[in-house]
Amino acid sequence: MNTLFNLSGLKLKPYLTFLDLKVSVTNPDGNRAMQEGDSLNLTCTHSCDGGNLSSAFTWFKNGEHINEGSILYLSNMSSENTGNYICSLKTHTGATSGAIHIDVEYGPKNTSVSVSPSMEVDAGTNVSLICSSHANPPVENYTWFRVDAKFSKDVGHQPVFFPDYGGKYLCCATNKHGSQNSSVVVLKIKAYWTTLPREVLIITAITVLLIVIALIAIRRFHKASTWITETGCEEEIQDCMENTDYVNWLSCDTNQSQEGHPSEGGAEVIYTTVYFNHRNTEQQVDFHTE
Repeated sequence: MNTLFNLSGLKLKPYLTFLDLKVSVTNPDGNRAMQEGDSLNLTCTHSCDGGNLSSAFTWFKNGEHINEGSILYLSNMSSENTGNYICSLKTHTGATSGAIHIDVEYGPKNTSVSVSPSMEVDAGTNVSLICSSHANPPVENYTWFRVDAKFSKDVGHQPVFFPDYGGKYLCCATNKHGSQNSSVVVLKIKAYWTTLPREVLIITAITVLLIVIALIAIRRFHKASTWITETGCEEEIQDCMENTDYVNWLSCDTNQSQEGHPSEGGAEVIYTTVYFNHRNTEQQVDFHTE
């Protein structure tokens, strides 16, 4: 608001002056969406200048002062340049231009994995792996990989993954400008027996040990019994053979005469082998036929 004075020095009624501030955008890369690495120029003008750009301007981003001058140069832009820009006259800060929104797109950044409740859990615990990433536009696809010594296996396509097994995992975040992998996280799931109380583990270990000892003892006893039986038979047979006398027993026909002469019809001679075991007979008996 300004106040006019006439030649006689009398004060006249005040009047309002409206300034028409405008911001023009110069994009060397055309009308496509702004991406990281692009450059952009913002030019501030008002109607009183007539395009001479002689006024002093101040630039603001998201309400904060960032620079002065009629032209704001934004080169090699990054995600930090995204925001709302306005200009105003340095001498009339109340008069501002309309806001120009600059949106810089970029691929996924700061991709990471968080584990809930922790990276080392007991068997049977529900575990969730959460993939997060900064991207503009937002991440379109998440891919989970289980990393092995030789290869990586695709195991999921959601921001949150619920693994069934322990191991090494990573996620890959993707949008139209690229993708980025997270670092590898190692999930450890304790075996069920490690979560049992100490007393239970001790009793179980002693029971298993006693069962093993009993099985070994039974097996050895069975083997020893079989060996004794087989060895005893062989020794007995051999001993019997060594302590046996071989005797030829002569049997004559009943028709033989008492004088020892054979009968008229002839005599039939029969030989018989008889075994005597010296273990049972201390004295040998000789049989003679008269």
